[in-house]
Amino acid sequence: MPEDKVEPREINWRQVLPWTTIFQGFRVALDLNKLLLAALGIVLMTLAWWLFAIVFYSMDSKPTWESHYLADYPGKDPWAHFKRDRQAWNLLHEAAGPGDSSEMVEPEDLAETPLELKILKAARDTVVAEAASGKKLDDVRADARAGRLKVEIFSDEANKQEVKVPEDAAVKAWILRDPPRKPAGRMRTPPFKENRGSNPYLLATGQAGQLTEDGTQRTVPWEKGHFLEWLATEQAPVLLEPLLKMLRPVIYFFNPHAGALARFYFLLVMIITVAIWGVIGGAITRIAAVQVARQEKIGAREALKFATKRYLSFISAPLFPLVFVAVIVLGMIVFGLFQMIPILGDTIDGLLWFLMLLAGLGISVALIGLVGWPLMSATVSTEGTDSWEAVSRSYSYVFGAPWHYVFYGAIALVYGAVLVFFVGFMGSATVYFAKWGVNQTPFIQTANRDPSFLFVWAPTSFEWRELLLKGYKVEGEEVWKNGRPTEAYEKLMNDRPVSKEENKREQMHWYNYIGAALVMLWLYLFFLLILGFGYSYFWSASTIVYLLMRRKVDDTEIDEVYLEEEDQESPYSAGATFTPPKPESPAPAAAHVTMVESPTLRTPPKEEGTPQPPAVGGDGNPPAGGNPS
Repeated sequence: MPEDKVEPREINWRQVLPWTTIFQGFRVALDLNKLLLAALGIVLMTLAWWLFAIVFYSMDSKPTWESHYLADYPGKDPWAHFKRDRQAWNLLHEAAGPGDSSEMVEPEDLAETPLELKILKAARDTVVAEAASGKKLDDVRADARAGRLKVEIFSDEANKQEVKVPEDAAVKAWILRDPPRKPAGRMRTPPFKENRGSNPYLLATGQAGQLTEDGTQRTVPWEKGHFLEWLATEQAPVLLEPLLKMLRPVIYFFNPHAGALARFYFLLVMIITVAIWGVIGGAITRIAAVQVARQEKIGAREALKFATKRYLSFISAPLFPLVFVAVIVLGMIVFGLFQMIPILGDTIDGLLWFLMLLAGLGISVALIGLVGWPLMSATVSTEGTDSWEAVSRSYSYVFGAPWHYVFYGAIALVYGAVLVFFVGFMGSATVYFAKWGVNQTPFIQTANRDPSFLFVWAPTSFEWRELLLKGYKVEGEEVWKNGRPTEAYEKLMNDRPVSKEENKREQMHWYNYIGAALVMLWLYLFFLLILGFGYSYFWSASTIVYLLMRRKVDDTEIDEVYLEEEDQESPYSAGATFTPPKPESPAPAAAHVTMVESPTLRTPPKEEGTPQPPAVGGDGNPPAGGNPS
């Protein structure tokens, strides 16, 4: 009897290596509905952050020493109050100040005492003279250690005295000779101007990279020793931008230098950020969940309808940990009231300090667990559940299977970095070749109609402006170089006069500004879609990671997803089915969503008197002992 031929079974990589599902991220994220939703979320968040920054930054002013502190705090260490206010203002300036602010580091920012402030102001000119004579920082420090660096200061309004400059003061004075600009506008700068690293097209073509210290040579990421640095400092922040922007106001809120006004500002920013991405991110994760689990697509309108119907669950889920932290902090404040009582406070602290350690542990767990914030949106989108289950699942997945979460996250991060670079490269190449093609028009240079002037307001993020203005010159000088405008750019924009009358034709005219403004709008819209891919991939990959974590922890298959509506009449329908209760019958006490296995082919009932077919087993054969006829 010949042997039966056995067909080899096709390997299901999704079952053998479930983490390969992450590689669907590009196909899932590159969807116009998700890109438009992500762009909408970016615009809404930018407007909200900008508005809050304008309002709160205008409510505070930079403190100056001796303006009122000596009178307001006599005998109460006025310098300590000044330093506290100055540090709080610097933090607010860093977050909400104008991004193009020219605010520089001043002696008041570096001095630790009023005496050191006087020394720094006097030593700054001395150090400048020392540097002009050819001395280096080490020489100045050596002079300070030897006591040779001296300055004259007023000990009071009338008496002047000569003092030696301490070594640490000499170092600070060296910094002040060419003070750096204070960081500003981290929560106010629009996405078109944020620094997101080198342009992918310029990198791929060898025209960009990080300048060396002498400013003569560029290093590209794939050179030995630079890839990991590029991945961590440029690509990863772009990919994790939604999470980083959600955590940024949280980190600022817990900064020890934050004042009461700044903390209220950061709290409002937290809430509005969670509210915006609760709905937008919820809609994106809903589309991704249905697409990955069911291989079906739903529209942006349907996804937004789903998210808005459950907006309280999407929004309140990430706020639960913050409320929990607030309750703990309130209890710690009550505990601190006893600390204010001499003797009794010391005794209570010594006996009950373990409670504060537990409170600190609770805060740490709550805040660290926020890295699972994307899983919360994915939970609601996949399960159709409430915010409490979203929080409990995300924390249980993060802390219950941390290595799997790190493993899946690392794969998604590395894969996403490649995708973001590729999409950034394609977007940059698109805008570059659009300009290049027009620039090939015969005699266009002779007519002084090089289209590069149309890009004077192009986004500076991803170095798009440098890409589009590269090689464009006014009076023989490039208008944009090494990521910043030159004097030629100011001449082009009529902010600086040209040297010769005949060169005025190289400057912008009113009709040039109109054309540049219209091109800017198209570039900004296209840029939002390119940037939106990173956000779309972030939420899509988070959904895939959630499905993988659910499979690992809860042993639930990836293809199970909550559906609000299902065609009940179709005998071939599969997946999870939602059956609403009948109007005349009371709703069941259990959950109204039932996750079921894929149904088999339904057999229509036979008429009365017609023999019924034999029962068939799951393998397609009649059961043992059954009659095959």
